[in-house]
Amino acid sequence: MHWRIFKYFLHQFFIRHRRGHGIHSPYVFEFVNQVLFNSTEIETPAEILKEHQKMRSEYAFVRRSSVSTRYGSLLYRIVRWFRPEMILELGTGVGISTVYLSSAAPEIQLHSIEGNMERAAIAAQLICRCCPGPVSIHWGEMEQKLEEILPLLSPRFVAFIDGNHHYEPTVAYVRELVDRAGNEALIVMDDIYWSRGMNRAWKEVCSWPEVRVSIDLFHSGILLLRKDLHKTNFKIKF
Repeated sequence: MHWRIFKYFLHQFFIRHRRGHGIHSPYVFEFVNQVLFNSTEIETPAEILKEHQKMRSEYAFVRRSSVSTRYGSLLYRIVRWFRPEMILELGTGVGISTVYLSSAAPEIQLHSIEGNMERAAIAAQLICRCCPGPVSIHWGEMEQKLEEILPLLSPRFVAFIDGNHHYEPTVAYVRELVDRAGNEALIVMDDIYWSRGMNRAWKEVCSWPEVRVSIDLFHSGILLLRKDLHKTNFKIKF
């Protein structure tokens, strides 16, 4: 806990790009201004926010481990802006982030993997109530299910990684996705300062040549794989 608090204050100290200041890439500047800080223009549907609050009151897991409404809305805006051909989620939980992701592109197939059968069942009920789009929940061991889904993955995808919060599996998941990516793909890694292992995983994947731009928001990290971008790492207060 003390390590994470220290890292948070360190993150605040090294922030250099508030709302896109000093960012020269038009693509990244647009992403920062049109996605990170554009909640009034791309509004999350009220029914999704209402369902999220209801789940927070009913399940302690949602209050403790699911995305906040702020970060859920960010996932929504990312998908709306990026327009992927497919969405992949590693770690369904009870389906909160799944609904945010799928609602932003209800015509796009979303594959989500969850290792806990009880949570997967709750997620299935939530998705049925919200009817966000074509969602497939794959219950089982993460590595096995990911291997089954990878051949179906379109080159232009959005992936949200919120599963195994340890160094080795996290790096392995991102490696698999990066190897499948086409000219453009976007990966969101949750809890990049959750532990030393997760932070080490974040730093390692940011160093890969295929990862052109990394955006550190502290609670989450975003990887842009567009090949015409210059290699850059950003820390942004969100």
